[in-house]
Amino acid sequence: MADGNSHPFNNDVIADDTIAQLRKQLSHQQQQHQHNSKHKDLIDLLSSNHTSNHFLNSIDPSINISSQAITDDDFNRLKSIIRSTIWPIDHLIRRQLWMNILTLNRVSTSKQHRITHHTSQTPLSTSTITIDSSLHSLTSKLSQWPNFVDITNLCFYHLTESRGCLLLQHILFTFALHHPDLTYCPALEPLSALLLHYFNEHEVLYLINRLLIKHWLCGETRLQWEANCNVFKKLLKIYYKSTADVIELRYTNTKVFYQEWFWWIFRYLPFAYLVKIMDCFLLEGPKILYRIGLALVHLFIKTVKHESNGKIQNMADFCQQIPVSIEHLLN
Repeated sequence: MADGNSHPFNNDVIADDTIAQLRKQLSHQQQQHQHNSKHKDLIDLLSSNHTSNHFLNSIDPSINISSQAITDDDFNRLKSIIRSTIWPIDHLIRRQLWMNILTLNRVSTSKQHRITHHTSQTPLSTSTITIDSSLHSLTSKLSQWPNFVDITNLCFYHLTESRGCLLLQHILFTFALHHPDLTYCPALEPLSALLLHYFNEHEVLYLINRLLIKHWLCGETRLQWEANCNVFKKLLKIYYKSTADVIELRYTNTKVFYQEWFWWIFRYLPFAYLVKIMDCFLLEGPKILYRIGLALVHLFIKTVKHESNGKIQNMADFCQQIPVSIEHLLN
């Protein structure tokens, strides 16, 4: 793990030369920003809401974590700080940040006094969910995945095949055993892969379980997944009607187009963009993904309208060559 290193990455699943290359890609400005970054306000805000900041200062995998309440006012302050602060992908705050914000439960200010005592739930140990070693023979090949995974859109990012991808596979099979009602949940694979870049397998299992509890996985059945795609389509018609009209004219099968909205983000955007989006998603939930997806399709249509050389043929090309900053997408 990252403990004792000058970076937060999980050394067990990412090759050393890959980590070095990722850090080398940081611009001088980003490096200076990391060196000078002031995140005291963020830490103070998390501490004032009694979140488990001690968790990531410890290397003990059995340490207990409990969810905590955060008022509407503090939630909005926290959202503003996280959206506006662009930490480099190797910033040491990220492990602490992701774990803490995902254990928050938002409550209205008027109800805080009455509800707070209910939010300190029975502590859940990250070591209570273990990777079943008997799965090794079952998942010895990367062609085998739980039924809820979309195998046409597997995302490994910078995980090593020999260790990282297989561990991800074991995590998902373990999760499937604990949640047999989960029949179709494509979001779990890329989200787990991203988390595994920064956390060990026990922590990843805990975090994706938190996402499931919050119903932030964009659907747990095929019907729910398709409903989320329809929500995205309706939102586009509401906020970018002219863009939606162009989509209707440009594509003969708009259903297929809209079913890809999640993958524009998690399969095609640069890794640095994904990490920043995760900063926001783990606090705000799926609505930030809708926001990013809407911005992407709107910018895509604007780009192809004015492009003369035809280099951008589809959403995948556009996202891989994204012409705007992550700050622009978030705002």
